[in-house]
Amino acid sequence: MHPHVDITKIAEGEYGYSVSMADADKRHVREGLASIAECLHDAATALAGHFEIAVLSFDGRPLGAYHVAAMEHRTLALAETLRLRLAAPAA
Repeated sequence: MHPHVDITKIAEGEYGYSVSMADADKRHVREGLASIAECLHDAATALAGHFEIAVLSFDGRPLGAYHVAAMEHRTLALAETLRLRLAAPAA
């Protein structure tokens, strides 16, 4: 079972994320972050050492499963990959 990280856009230049397991309520919520990359890195810091993979979504739109290490150490590249996925039409 992998944790689910849902990133949300709160306002222009303000993001937040929540971490949950399966259908459980949100267990960890953080708001007021400046970017998707900051959300990825912050969530990875919380998950590192406990999980290898996390399932990501943006405002509920599934984006796939990613290694927590990539979220933490390849943050900007992963944020750009996710930005491109979000710009593509939803399947």
